[in-house]
Amino acid sequence: KGSVRTDDYDDAWLLALGGHSRIIFDIGCNAGQASLLLLYSGRIHQIVLVDPNPEALAICAENYILNGLSMIARFVPAFVSEIDNSKVEFFTVGAGAAGSFYRSHAVTASDVGSSILVPTITLDSLADRLGILPDLVNVDTEGAERLVLRGAARIARKQMTTFMVEMHSNAELSMEVNAEAIIGWCRDNDYRAWYLKEKTELKSSGQVKSRGRCHVLLLPEAKAFPSYLQHLDQGAKLGQVQISD
Repeated sequence: KGSVRTDDYDDAWLLALGGHSRIIFDIGCNAGQASLLLLYSGRIHQIVLVDPNPEALAICAENYILNGLSMIARFVPAFVSEIDNSKVEFFTVGAGAAGSFYRSHAVTASDVGSSILVPTITLDSLADRLGILPDLVNVDTEGAERLVLRGAARIARKQMTTFMVEMHSNAELSMEVNAEAIIGWCRDNDYRAWYLKEKTELKSSGQVKSRGRCHVLLLPEAKAFPSYLQHLDQGAKLGQVQISD
């Protein structure tokens, strides 16, 4: 239950990106809803699924095993951050999808004092340990996006990886602050951020300050915005996605 979702407004973007990828890191995968869309094209050689909630990740692994997908998957129970081999408090209840590093972003868990201590890992360390370079990193970490990116300097330096980032705001982190951090990361790492709803380059936090949640695509500076995303509006139906042979 809950492993397959319908009609989230980034679904078409994820389906299209998965159709043009081979190696994917899905950061904050929870029970694996987004990853099923990313895998739909059948072209993925390897997917690495990472989540700090071991109960949610176990559901994800079970889904992969039951659907014959586990041969291409690795499951990593960790909080992806800018620091390796540390511990953070993660607020969650059971396998709930709303777990977060931020108390205010996981209201139910915070109210009942439900949290776990989880190990941290950086994207750079993850790539080094596995000996692979992702061509797509999907990031949905309920407000911790900038921490994930700060741990990916060596990956960014190769200028080969696309990052699909779901940005969040909460009582402890405004969208303006979050967006400025991500714009700054792009500037420091020769990337550009694209605000997917408008398909325009994100140059100022003012472009998204009114959003509680939004999506940005981070591309190496020399890489053009993908033509296969141009016709996909926010909330587009999956049938509008074109995946060529």
